[in-house]
Amino acid sequence: MALTDEALAEFICPYDVAMGLRFLATATPERRAVYERMVEVVNEIDLWEAGVGPKPTGVIICGPKQIRSAR
Repeated sequence: MALTDEALAEFICPYDVAMGLRFLATATPERRAVYERMVEVVNEIDLWEAGVGPKPTGVIICGPKQIRSAR
């Protein structure tokens, strides 16, 4: 799924989209692909949490209990 520069910049830097756009202007295609995959994983996790999709493979999801016990 190819994202527009603006959508990806907002994901990378939601409080300063212009900064995200400057970053994307210098990012390699490989780096951009990593961020696009991050967007996909976030969307997959949202679907899984809503009960309408499978848990993304290769992703460890910790809830509040696991985070507290790790301290």
